[in-house]
Amino acid sequence: MISAGDSPWKFLVMWLRLYFAFHYLKSGLYYVIFDFIPDFSKAGAVGPYLLEMTNIGFYPFVKYLEVILGAMLLFNRFVPLALIIMGGITVQIAYLNLIVSPAPRQKFTGTQELLLNGSLLLAYGGYYVNYLRAKAAPYFLWEGFKDRADYR
Repeated sequence: MISAGDSPWKFLVMWLRLYFAFHYLKSGLYYVIFDFIPDFSKAGAVGPYLLEMTNIGFYPFVKYLEVILGAMLLFNRFVPLALIIMGGITVQIAYLNLIVSPAPRQKFTGTQELLLNGSLLLAYGGYYVNYLRAKAAPYFLWEGFKDRADYR
């Protein structure tokens, strides 16, 4: 069977990774550079939630995190880790946009987040196989680095 790295699908995965990276960078940099916070009064039922996220400082934290995660995807560094962290953001965006406030634009955004993150999680899924153990013994971080075959 052909490996993922030798498959022509690797170019689609690369394109999805770059698209998701630019999507996150655009979203985060609007806040980081221009201090742009959308008008949450027009966000429907989600508005008060987003306003409180801003008031307690969580919204800015997420925006800075989006810049870091987008850069990780763009520069192809720690991509499996970035995708796991993005998964939490994706679930929240999808829930708010598809369940709480399902306007047409929000439906697109929620669906796009789920498809992009889900596709990339599947494309990099081989890195998560070790998490699917029924039983696990303690295994310290430094032992994992020592035992890793592709240590670089």
